[in-house]
Amino acid sequence: MNKLEIREHVSLSSLSTFGMGGRAQFFVEVRTFEEFVFAVEWARKKNVSYRVMAGGSNIIFPDEGLDCLLIRFFGGNMVVSTNTESVTNKRISEFTDRTIIADAGVLLGDVIKKAVSLELRGLETLSGIPGTIGGAVYGNAGAYGHSISKAVEKVEILIPQTFERKWILKAQCKFGYRESVFKRGFTQTISPIILRVILKLEKGNQEELEKKSQEIISLREKKYKPGLKCPGSFFKNVLVKDVSKKSFALVDSSKIIDGKIPAGWLLERVGAKGMREGGIYIADFHGNLFVNDGQGTAANVKMLARILKKKVLDRFGIELEEEVRYF
Repeated sequence: MNKLEIREHVSLSSLSTFGMGGRAQFFVEVRTFEEFVFAVEWARKKNVSYRVMAGGSNIIFPDEGLDCLLIRFFGGNMVVSTNTESVTNKRISEFTDRTIIADAGVLLGDVIKKAVSLELRGLETLSGIPGTIGGAVYGNAGAYGHSISKAVEKVEILIPQTFERKWILKAQCKFGYRESVFKRGFTQTISPIILRVILKLEKGNQEELEKKSQEIISLREKKYKPGLKCPGSFFKNVLVKDVSKKSFALVDSSKIIDGKIPAGWLLERVGAKGMREGGIYIADFHGNLFVNDGQGTAANVKMLARILKKKVLDRFGIELEEEVRYF
């Protein structure tokens, strides 16, 4: 393994699609478990803490920066195999077009392209979502009624405290709506790090899959225009089952999609569109889209989020929850 380049005082704004944050004291990109171990050992020798990130598409970095080593999983390998037992034993020997195994740092878009090219169905509705496969599994990313969890078979994880490396089954991932055990942690002090993901997909028609993928990318680009400094949808949609009868009576039932009340609709009803706090504003075409005009700060984001959450709570009795991650 070549020695990794540990950089100092790296701008966090360049590592996030939201384009904000101070500087990381130290920063390094890793692709493999071995490189990750090297980075952690470096941090221990320097007596500095470390934190881990992936693609940076759903993160709000602090204005004051990070006084640690920031380790970014980015890149890696992707293979196709039918024998997942051989994969979990680290011996990839049989290849077919049934299962995709990807390192956490592989871009989600690249995994989707690979699946479509192999006529595999199950990921195409996630087309256009930025970030890595590891990040997608971390937050159980989804769109148009489908989540990445539907395709997950196993996840290889690392327990940071012990450096134990093992595979866990889908059920152990405790997936929920935009939730997982990786996001919540096994306990308050133990949060597993995703190393690799095994996806089990179904056979499909390549022409139909390509058409669906392109349609969804076109739809997403209308809302999330290329180059727009934003983290995607800011708040989670609201599960109907979690809403009181009193609050539900205030909601237009025709707006409910797949058992969820769109956060964007709730926000639009309280006048969110066009609201601004410093360099952060809400798009005039979608109430759940926070945009950085280039001068925005994390403090601006938190203030605007606080104001909008109160407006929705006062109007509907519904408490919105951020989909984004305050790092």
